[in-house]
Amino acid sequence: MPRRKRDKTAGRFHIHAHCVWAASRLFRDDVDRSVFVRELARITARVQWTCIAYCLLDTHYHLLVDVDDGAMPAGMQLLNFRYALMFNGRHRMKGHVFGARYDAHRIGDESHLLNVFKYIAVNPVEAGRRRRAEEWPWSSYPSAIGVAEPSSFVDPSAVIECFGDSDEIARARLKRFVDDT
Repeated sequence: MPRRKRDKTAGRFHIHAHCVWAASRLFRDDVDRSVFVRELARITARVQWTCIAYCLLDTHYHLLVDVDDGAMPAGMQLLNFRYALMFNGRHRMKGHVFGARYDAHRIGDESHLLNVFKYIAVNPVEAGRRRRAEEWPWSSYPSAIGVAEPSSFVDPSAVIECFGDSDEIARARLKRFVDDT
C-alpha cells in the first residue's frame, strides 16, 4: 500500500515524530533537547514558519505550526535530518533516528486548535514527567502563559487571542483551560 501523500499546502498543522526502536530515546538529555530547540529555531526562521507551540519528551516531540505552501515538508526534512546527524554523531550511532515519517494533521478550526494546544501542553503531565504542565522546561507552554521567558521563534498569539482582549486575562484563561483536564 502506498504512503498517503503529504499535505503541502499552506495552513496550520500539528506535527509529531518518534524515535526509532534502536534508539530508546529521541532526547537522552538536556543537551539533545537544546540542540533540537536550536535547530527548530533555525529552521523556523529559514522556512518562515510560525511556531505556535512545541513540546519535547524523551521519545517524541510535538509541534504546532503555521506554514506557507511547500514549507512544511522542506522544514521537516531539514529539522529531522540535521537533528539525526547531530544525535548520531554525539551518541556514536549510525542509521535512522526517527522511527517513521513524521505525522502532520491539519488544524480545522479554533476548537481543534485549542484542543491540540492543550494536548501538547499536558503531554509531560500525561507522561508522568511533571505534575503541572507549566513545570516542564522543554515546552513552549510556560512562556505562553507568562511564567517563563519566551523563545524568540515561538508565537502563541493564535491561541492566546482565543481567550480574551487583554494579554494578562487571556493567559490566565488559557492556563485554566489547560489545567481543566
